Amino acid sequence: MESGKTQVVTRVAAILNAIALHGAQGARLLDLAQETGIARPTVHRILQELAEAGFVERRASRRYGLGSALYLLGLGAPSPINDFAGIHKVARRLADRTGDAVYVAMRRLDGVHYLMRADGSYPIRAEIVEVGETVPLGVTFAGIALLSWHEPEAVEAQLLANERLRRTMKAVEIPDIQDTVTAVRQAIRQVHERGYFFDKDTVLQGVSGMAAPIPSKTAEPYMAITISAVNDRLPPPRVDELAPLLLEAAQEMGAFIR
Repeated sequence: MESGKTQVVTRVAAILNAIALHGAQGARLLDLAQETGIARPTVHRILQELAEAGFVERRASRRYGLGSALYLLGLGAPSPINDFAGIHKVARRLADRTGDAVYVAMRRLDGVHYLMRADGSYPIRAEIVEVGETVPLGVTFAGIALLSWHEPEAVEAQLLANERLRRTMKAVEIPDIQDTVTAVRQAIRQVHERGYFFDKDTVLQGVSGMAAPIPSKTAEPYMAITISAVNDRLPPPRVDELAPLLLEAAQEMGAFIR
């Protein structure tokens, strides 16, 4: 009897995790059955019960998304960051070593929330976002790094959904959306191949950035670290020079989170 109860909990957790990975667009019943390996009728029954509890919502598109009750439940959960001061110390050290701005951001629903910025000594700063600001995934370097764990079709859907919001940012000139999608796809390939990516002009004209996901004990990263600078500060040889420092900082920060 006890093993049956455990199996139910395991199935519920698998379904909720699968829904979460689909982000804002939600997941179809068929997707959830295939991705979890749970029989479709069982997935449907569990979804109905989760919907009644407010943990899942069924949308008009016949897709399932996470429900608002999970957000309220999450307010009572402990922070995944064990040592905020430790993370800030690593960011400060990286900014001192590079001379450029270092950002640390955390996933929040379908966006990224900027926790801190450490400014380097270089007088010209590339300030894309403010600390405390939350922007959609795929809009900034950190958001692109965290978008790397989405399916390709979900990446494009996310970028298209972000386009209106992206145009409200500080950029004077914004690339064509298809150019942006192409650039983000290239960045995602870099993340999976190298553990970080470099890009210029996609987020903001005249601005370059390097970003790496911060490893965690969860199924996918939920925090990222970025080095941001004007284009002249990050030519290809310097990117190669800074990449090990960025990855080292990401690994160090991973020790301070769950």
